[in-house]
Amino acid sequence: MTKKYFFFDIDGTLGLGISSIIPADTLYCLRRLVQEGQFIAIASGRLQHDTQTFADRYGIPAVVADGGNSLSLDGKVLEMTGLPLENCKALLRDLTARHYPWAVVTDNTINRYTPYVDFPHDDPRNYMETVVRPVDIESLTAVYKIMYARPQRPEDEVPAYGLPHLEYIDHTYLIEPTDKSRGILRMLDLVGGRPEDAVVFGDGLNDISMFRKPFFSIAMGNGRDELKARADYVTGDNDKGGILEACKKFGWL
Repeated sequence: MTKKYFFFDIDGTLGLGISSIIPADTLYCLRRLVQEGQFIAIASGRLQHDTQTFADRYGIPAVVADGGNSLSLDGKVLEMTGLPLENCKALLRDLTARHYPWAVVTDNTINRYTPYVDFPHDDPRNYMETVVRPVDIESLTAVYKIMYARPQRPEDEVPAYGLPHLEYIDHTYLIEPTDKSRGILRMLDLVGGRPEDAVVFGDGLNDISMFRKPFFSIAMGNGRDELKARADYVTGDNDKGGILEACKKFGWL
């Protein structure tokens, strides 16, 4: 059998919801794939530190994190790139002028920093730590993520400043890198894999970039309809054995 290179999203694909819990049947599947000589990796929008913690917990050696902007292998960070800095500063200045509360991730931790004591952070699905402290926009040297409160009226929307926007929890926007395919191609290049041998699993809108040819794409049954429409195959829900089902169907196990 031709060696395959599997890339799995975390939240809603490997993990149950936004959690660090992999269902037993999925964990069994991952271990069987490794025994069969297949390559397994994570492809997540989470920051490198958080993704690496998840990968280490389950013995997953390769990590494409931060929406394709960071790579690590066997625990060693190989690449890590932030968002376009000047674009981020321009957006933060605009948000400040409009009095829209914002938070920013500036280091490889799960901390997001905000100068606003009322920045929204009550949603239990949020996995980041909100740290209230002054943030000097002009002195920022790296920005990995931005979150800001979404306006109530469409006419009050802020210009995107060339940055990708995703609707997030707590009625906020999340700005983070969204080209997972870029990171996957870089990882394949580093480990000697061919793009046509890559298999990607996902469930959300931030997985759309990796649902492209020549990758073979599999959407989870619990995934978004827009993603399912682009998939080569739609499997079962992630809490109902969907990953194991797909791997058996296509003869990878």
